[in-house]
Amino acid sequence: MILRDTNFNFVGRKKIWYLVSMAVILMGVIGFFARGGFNLGIDFLGGSMLEVQFDQDVEVGQVREVMEDIGFGGAILQRTASDQYIIRTTTRDVETKNMILDALDDNLGIQRPPLQDRNVMPGFGRLITRLALIAVGISIMGILIYVWIRFEFRFGAAAIVALFHDVLITLGIYAIFFREINTATIAALLTIIGYSLNDTIVVFDRIRENTSDASKMGYANMVNKSINKTLSRSINTSLTTLTPVIILLFIGSTALQDFALALLVGILSGTYSSIFIASQVLVSWNNRFPKFKK
Repeated sequence: MILRDTNFNFVGRKKIWYLVSMAVILMGVIGFFARGGFNLGIDFLGGSMLEVQFDQDVEVGQVREVMEDIGFGGAILQRTASDQYIIRTTTRDVETKNMILDALDDNLGIQRPPLQDRNVMPGFGRLITRLALIAVGISIMGILIYVWIRFEFRFGAAAIVALFHDVLITLGIYAIFFREINTATIAALLTIIGYSLNDTIVVFDRIRENTSDASKMGYANMVNKSINKTLSRSINTSLTTLTPVIILLFIGSTALQDFALALLVGILSGTYSSIFIASQVLVSWNNRFPKFKK
């Protein structure tokens, strides 16, 4: 898709873009409380992990079908070899684990005892959560410092607002649809932060190049011109990135689908925020403080 000489009034309608984002975030908050919180996976809640070796090569779909028949369709399956799988469930009950092994043995044939049979305690999930929050915090601080040095502090603050916007949108979608949040989701959120920042930096770089025109055409008009000049690049990059993500969402394993869903929402939100949020926040900042407006 190639857009040339577009002249959309992005800045003039910034209140609309703010309201759209606030509405989506509010729906996520409502979904969070209506569902009683997030749907946390075994990585956060704890559970059991079984590594099973089958008597022959089996496909993920075959194992998934057996697990669904006994009521564990949400189990996380990780293929380690053509005949070996790691199966993670939220149960730590010995009888239930034996039921799972018996069902797999009766339908597909497995070797006993399993290669691994261990419990994941809830404390491990708290450790992952703490480390994830630390990783996100360090990333955000690093981004703020980087943008501050390369541009100005106000650019960095606007970029951080856009990043929080993207993370809140993604978590809100997970809350609304009650999709499971696991370590793959955290990895996807960190990926989204990097992607969103890259898109925002492209727009900010063009704004910096055109700053000299602000005295003649006004800061808001200059920013609007800069967004229009980078619009084609933003859309083309997003479409290219989304193609493999959508493929993973439809044909990938359950773990990959969870990862792909977070990326899909995050990329769409990141593209939106770089065009409709970050730059608008920058204009609002300049309108709020006279020295920047001048």
